Amino acid sequence: VASSVAIVFFVPHSVASKPFRLIGGHVEAIAAALCTVGIMMLLPDAVAGNQLVIHTLQGASLALVILFMTITNTEHAPAAGTALGLATSVPLNSVIFILSSALIISVIRIILYRRLHNLI
Repeated sequence: VASSVAIVFFVPHSVASKPFRLIGGHVEAIAAALCTVGIMMLLPDAVAGNQLVIHTLQGASLALVILFMTITNTEHAPAAGTALGLATSVPLNSVIFILSSALIISVIRIILYRRLHNLI
């Protein structure tokens, strides 16, 4: 979320800081993480606890979110970090925090858009 804030307020006029990409990227990151957690739940406990399997699933989550964002044209780089962070478990409070943060950041950007200037 902090990376999203940095992008939106350092370069507010860039394509990556548009609300559609910000919210869409994080929604797809959560979807990718849910897919990998679902796969992890299907594996036996002995296999799912293996570090190699966990890291492979985290990589798969990252690949899925990149695929989802490319297909829907909602590329937002910090969302890849969201998918990676949630790849092993998706707690509801984290999902609520990420989605509400993306929504609040987008609303603030929309309100202040004309007053914001690219810093980079």
